[in-house]
Amino acid sequence: MGQAAKVVSIGARSNYRPDFGQLARSQLETARKVKGMSQAEFASLLASMMGWPITVDTLEAWESDATPPGDVMMAVDLIIRSASTGVGEGQPRDVLTDIVGSQFADLTGIYASRSEFQATTSVASLFDDARDIKACGLSLNMLCQTYSDSRLQQIIEGGATLCCLFLDPHGQFIKQREAEEGYPEGQLSALTALNLGIMERLSERLTEDARARLQFAVYDEPIRFNVFLIDGQLCVAQPYLPQTRGVDSPTMLLRKRPSSGGLFPTFERVFTSLWERHGAQA
Repeated sequence: MGQAAKVVSIGARSNYRPDFGQLARSQLETARKVKGMSQAEFASLLASMMGWPITVDTLEAWESDATPPGDVMMAVDLIIRSASTGVGEGQPRDVLTDIVGSQFADLTGIYASRSEFQATTSVASLFDDARDIKACGLSLNMLCQTYSDSRLQQIIEGGATLCCLFLDPHGQFIKQREAEEGYPEGQLSALTALNLGIMERLSERLTEDARARLQFAVYDEPIRFNVFLIDGQLCVAQPYLPQTRGVDSPTMLLRKRPSSGGLFPTFERVFTSLWERHGAQA
């Protein structure tokens, strides 16, 4: 019968010093292999996360004899976590977005501004196949200016329902928002009135059955968010920040998930609450 293996306590070896540099190099190489990427692909991924160039030569050095910087290793840890939890399948390719989406249940994308959001997500992909669109906000430009009113007519005639709430162009709170964003008096009011006119002309062109599926109204309350709800599953939420133009405010993209919690129900209540007070009587 063989002898049992003798366990040696590392703590008992007072002179032992782990090679943290080698551990970091090994972790970086492991992360790359877990992702199934070449050095060029992994360098590109890290560069996109860090915001500064990372060459293949640099990555090769980090895997062989140079010690990767601490912030790079934090990014590597995120990559390993995203791979080990299965986050990222069918989701945005940005690793940080993937992990945030995992932590906050239904948050699938965060964009620094509305223009950044619209550069990566076409309004056609949001609305073309929609059967139910609910929107509340200020002027609702994403629906009225960016999306074709003829296409809106087509999807409503095809059976879609559209409910919109605009900030009253003649109310006090749109004037407050104009002042806060630094616009000349009446500029946001004129734009909102223009978009309301688009809705009115659209209603006139619809058949009688389809006209019943288009509802729009105004409200005069402090503006907090633009909210677009598509088919009860997808939400685009855009906050209004102090002293910041709406177009420069962040945009959140949320997809409702079967499990409870998340942010989707919060923004759904924002619309429902406003609609019950103003839209239902329109």
